[in-house]
Amino acid sequence: MLPYFQQPALAFLILSLSGVICQQVVLDNDQDDYSAFTNPTVAVEESGPSHTDLNEAVTQALGLCQVRELLSNTRHSLLFSGFDDAPRCGTKSGPHRFQVALYDYTNARTLNVNGIPFDNSTVSTTEANTQPLPNAEELAEAGRIAGIHPDEVAHEEMPPVSTLDFPNGTSHRIVNIAIISPNASRSAHVDMNALTASFPPNTSSNILSCSAPAPDPHAQAITSEPGTAAITISQGGTKLWTFDAIRPAASTGKQGSGIELRNVRYKGKSVLYRAHVPILNVQYEGDAGSCGPYYRDWQHDEFPFQCHKGKDIAHGFRICSSPAKSILESNSDGGDFTGVAIYVDGAEVVLKSQMRAGWYRYVSEWRFHVNGTLKPRFGFGAVYQLHGSDYCVCHIHHHHVYWRLDFDIVTAGNNLVREYNNPPLFPPSNYHDKVYEILRPKDPRRRRHWEISSTRTGSTYSLVPGSNDGTSDAFGVGDLWVLKYHAGEIDDGVGFVADVTAKANIDKFKNGELVKGADVVLWYGAHFKHDQTHEGGGSHIVGPDISPVRW
Repeated sequence: MLPYFQQPALAFLILSLSGVICQQVVLDNDQDDYSAFTNPTVAVEESGPSHTDLNEAVTQALGLCQVRELLSNTRHSLLFSGFDDAPRCGTKSGPHRFQVALYDYTNARTLNVNGIPFDNSTVSTTEANTQPLPNAEELAEAGRIAGIHPDEVAHEEMPPVSTLDFPNGTSHRIVNIAIISPNASRSAHVDMNALTASFPPNTSSNILSCSAPAPDPHAQAITSEPGTAAITISQGGTKLWTFDAIRPAASTGKQGSGIELRNVRYKGKSVLYRAHVPILNVQYEGDAGSCGPYYRDWQHDEFPFQCHKGKDIAHGFRICSSPAKSILESNSDGGDFTGVAIYVDGAEVVLKSQMRAGWYRYVSEWRFHVNGTLKPRFGFGAVYQLHGSDYCVCHIHHHHVYWRLDFDIVTAGNNLVREYNNPPLFPPSNYHDKVYEILRPKDPRRRRHWEISSTRTGSTYSLVPGSNDGTSDAFGVGDLWVLKYHAGEIDDGVGFVADVTAKANIDKFKNGELVKGADVVLWYGAHFKHDQTHEGGGSHIVGPDISPVRW
């Protein structure tokens, strides 16, 4: 078979469920009034570059003389490889380019290699004193250096990597691991250059305790892996939704962005070009010991959850015979599937994935209703994992999640954003247009929401804040930005940090440009207080509703 990049077309994936071979998979669901006519059906076509394509592209690039010379006689590790289709030449997406990050332990440097697959003339190599996140292989090697026992497993700590800095600008790479066994956990700081480990003493005299699941010592995350599916949702023979879904391990952005959607259309008309979560951060309250006080987290580290008796239909995508369960539903860590689960819940088709960042477990979810409503959802969980001398999940902290929603209502341009308030801000009308780029707060007292429409056709979708979405504060810096689309504004460029620079910096994109009648991007922030000790079972899920008003 030809590689993806040399194929003229994609073959439609034939799906099988319960012994019946078909191109459309009918999933069981509980009927409600809206879906009484017929069950939603889901058709999936595997799309995009494959794992084989990536391996071949990376192998060819690493075989180039310029790369082999840099790595000659060194101890090194491939920490990241993936594809990127960053916009080029005025388009919203460009050709797939591979990206590789290697760490050279001998010379204490990171080598970044990227280019167009199978085109050696496009390959470039740069070196820098930067620290990619560790992958499963490096975590296992760090565990070996730390001398873990046969019944122990090394998982990432927070921060997962730090540095021992020297006056000449070089650094040693310190991988911080949690050594987990069935009955306990402990921390280690591993100098990957010097091949040594240190173990922080348990000096806390007041370790907090709370109810949280124990970490699964055997579950392994997937950090970078291709996986894209073209998905069609129909009902009664009528095609309703079409879109492309990208698994978290292949999602774009500096830190990944959870399940990423592209080219979202409802009843044949464009709603969104891209929708994802490029920014996620955490702030701890008060004196939280060794926890935080700030973290910028990542959304590409897929972690196992439960999708029983499912059918794998594309690389990283599985149809579940019943609703998939994350840590939020099962109250247990780990599971039998890693990737994107698809299932029906009433009149909604749900895409769900679970991700890991240290002791946190994040849930990325999109719910597609047959009536045209799209519900972005993000969930927050954690495990009872020791960090240094404390259990950070037991300290009160605040999660802030930021969706980037590139609305293309009917077309990419000619879009209008209007804000609704009741009581009105500009009587007698409850609505006013957004003319220039702006940051707006939520205001439930005024039932504030926003509508995005096509100035040519009048087709309109609304964005209504969720009841659990909170409001902005000094660290969770905003609720909703209305911005003009620019190709390079996928995220704010901040990688993993554990200081106040973890704060979202979306404001840097707000510079007064005209948005009325333009191609618009909305960033929507939700803010969740995580009090594992006293919350009493409160909802851990946030997110707005995006619904058709005139379609």
